[in-house]
Amino acid sequence: TTRARYSLRALIDIARHQEGGPVRAADVAERQQVSQGYLERILNHLVEAELIQSRKGPGGGFLLARPIKDITVRQVFRASGEELLTAPCLYDDCESECPLSSTCPARDVWSGLRNVADEYLEGRTLAEFCDPSFRAGGEKKNGLRPLRSSAGS
Repeated sequence: TTRARYSLRALIDIARHQEGGPVRAADVAERQQVSQGYLERILNHLVEAELIQSRKGPGGGFLLARPIKDITVRQVFRASGEELLTAPCLYDDCESECPLSSTCPARDVWSGLRNVADEYLEGRTLAEFCDPSFRAGGEKKNGLRPLRSSAGS
């Protein structure tokens, strides 16, 4: 969702610009081309999740609450209130929605895919995305390889 994407972009932006002190929400909103009001709601969730700190008053703004190497992308998703689900049958209330929930032959596929995605997100930290030499998907990480197009095959 936009909330998860903007949460991640906001944290990376703050990490990249906090050397000079707290980063203003207005500056993040401008750089990320996000409504300041919407961004401020997102930042409040990130403060509640203890991923960032808020400093009030003149010269105030936001700072990471811990080192960038200690903040995972999975934590950002959770703080935004989002979960990465690959199919509706993985929701808690699937049993009431689907008569095949207990015998579905495909449920294990979706569950396995979610587990791989969760492991991948847990293994990625903000430090990687703040490193200018890092290129997402450029190497094998957490058992995942970059996608290759089958169009050229």
